[in-house]
Amino acid sequence: MDATLCKTAEIKLYTGAYCPYCRLVQKELERLELDYEVVDADADGRDEVIRLSGQRAIPILTIDDEVLVDSSHIIRELRRRCA
Repeated sequence: MDATLCKTAEIKLYTGAYCPYCRLVQKELERLELDYEVVDADADGRDEVIRLSGQRAIPILTIDDEVLVDSSHIIRELRRRCA
């Protein structure tokens, strides 16, 4: 995926209010100037998190149909694909 495709991809970040790792991913998305939707996993998205990743841990990032887990992996992939 090249940087221009990142600009048109549907990106969702499953996050929680007290998740420092989620904030790191959010900062990277903003640094790369990518549009993304925030899903509050604490409020209503935890079932979706489990369905997508098989675990309760956040953050989870979806880029179109692809699911990425673990903040360091997510940030590395964003930099590789979208920078």
